[in-house]
Amino acid sequence: MLLVTTSQVTAEDRQTSNPVIIYQLSGQITGVTTLSIQEVITLAETENARLIVIELSTTGGELGAVSQIMQIFASSPVPILIYVPPGAQAISGGSYLLTAASIAAMGPASVIGSCQPIVGLFPLIDPAYLNALVTLMTAHAHLHERNETTATRFILENLNLGVVEAENLGSIELIANSLPELLGTLESYTFVQRELVPNDFTYTILPTSQLGSYNYSQIIQDFDGVASAPQMPYFPNEGLTILAFLAHPIISFILLQVGIWGFIFALNAPGHAGEVVSIICIVLALVGLGIIGISVAGIVLMVLGLVLLIIEAKTDVGFAGLAGVIGIACFVLGGIFFLPPSQWLIPTQLMWLFQGAAAVTALLFSALFGYAVYKAAEARKLTSDFDPKKISGSKGIAETNLDPVGRVRALGESWMAVAEKGVIKAGEAIEVVRLDGIRLIVKPTEPPDEFTQE
Repeated sequence: MLLVTTSQVTAEDRQTSNPVIIYQLSGQITGVTTLSIQEVITLAETENARLIVIELSTTGGELGAVSQIMQIFASSPVPILIYVPPGAQAISGGSYLLTAASIAAMGPASVIGSCQPIVGLFPLIDPAYLNALVTLMTAHAHLHERNETTATRFILENLNLGVVEAENLGSIELIANSLPELLGTLESYTFVQRELVPNDFTYTILPTSQLGSYNYSQIIQDFDGVASAPQMPYFPNEGLTILAFLAHPIISFILLQVGIWGFIFALNAPGHAGEVVSIICIVLALVGLGIIGISVAGIVLMVLGLVLLIIEAKTDVGFAGLAGVIGIACFVLGGIFFLPPSQWLIPTQLMWLFQGAAAVTALLFSALFGYAVYKAAEARKLTSDFDPKKISGSKGIAETNLDPVGRVRALGESWMAVAEKGVIKAGEAIEVVRLDGIRLIVKPTEPPDEFTQE
């Protein structure tokens, strides 16, 4: 744990040279949060900070990230105080972090608890899995002399606690109306290491005026004058800010949908801009997914849906539209299974919100694709007198310069065209060499006497 003892300097020196690092942490806890916490601790070490304060407001997040942060807290050389501000909540994954903090504090009307994990659509009830989480939570509660029974109830009973209950049950140490008040209160405490039984070390705060009444192994940090110490806010850098945006499950899911559907549409459109944009969206989505975790079942379903929809769009083996219908169903089910990933610690209500958003997004893109396929099928039914085999040799006139690409007028229509060689100037007569996709390959020619520009 913390093996750095307080230096032999005066309180006045500490007030001017040892800052307090402030980090306002809100939103979902992901791998990006882990990176940010590591940066905060590195900053605190560099600045020789006396304390790290994390103002926490969250409904939870990814279990892997939560457990990593708890481990980082346990090895931090600088004490970490988590403060749940007035009216905020630090439930689910947030309560795990609060339990692992060096010092735990809450403001009025704040809430902690609801730590039972969700897998798929329902709370996890597997005893082996729950016991592992209980062991994790109680180990950190014991490390900081907090109520282990209450920590267990957070998981097994989804217990929620207000500020007064949390203090009475020993889940937190301090209550304060604001951060300045909290730091002022903390000034009368000292952070120490204690050995309750041989080789069983704990870390907690004790009233400085009563230290002589307690058994402790060493003083880790005294907080005399900490309220007057310079405060140094931490803000994640631009890279972490972008990663945090991409790591949000809704954002990554929408990017993945845009990329996949955009790629399908691009296959049926000229040019390569659509493919490039789609690939970029998919890559960005995968960056986010690499941070927040991924549901294999959801991805498999969406890939299967993609294959079926391509079959429907590009071939005549669509089983009268059945392939498209099944493909859309796969996408919707994949979205439901996909969000949020199974290893997230969040409340059931938020789980349903994520999955509802995933289903609506998948249905929206599926409807747009279905409409496009319908319009394409209608277009295929239309008859036309245009015969691409007879277009060669047709005469026309260049509407713009062709160097080598431009526009020409031929067969009564305006066409995108490419000069076979050289440059053709606007107003010159042209002859169609052949049709290349939706463009004409043309060459200059002498205008016939009867030719007039349409």
